[in-house]
Amino acid sequence: MNLVNIVLFRINMKQLILIIFSLVYIGCVAKHKASVKICGGQFYVEMYNVNPAGVDEDYLTDSSGFKVYVGKFDNEHENFRYVCNGDSITIMKLAMQIDGKMKMTESKTVSLAGLKNKKNIEEPLFEFK
Repeated sequence: MNLVNIVLFRINMKQLILIIFSLVYIGCVAKHKASVKICGGQFYVEMYNVNPAGVDEDYLTDSSGFKVYVGKFDNEHENFRYVCNGDSITIMKLAMQIDGKMKMTESKTVSLAGLKNKKNIEEPLFEFK
């Protein structure tokens, strides 16, 4: 190989490596999927796609006073369900069983008054397993 071919090969390899890292980075950046109103429109659940392998994450917010990181879940086999009870919200993590039915695996009840005092909570309410 002459010098020109060697230089072109090195440039092409650098470009290829840059393209690969760019695609991996773009695929793993959280992308907003949807915002869903809950509790009669008082609150929102913001849903983000975390990576192309089917992992999503939810945030509970009132869009101005607080934002709570609910947690990550496998969007093919898991989900969160939100039930409003006066001044609290019960969040249930559901997982698909072998028979195809969704079953509650965990639940937490959060006080809305307490959330408004804390503003932003980055620690997940539910751990990703």
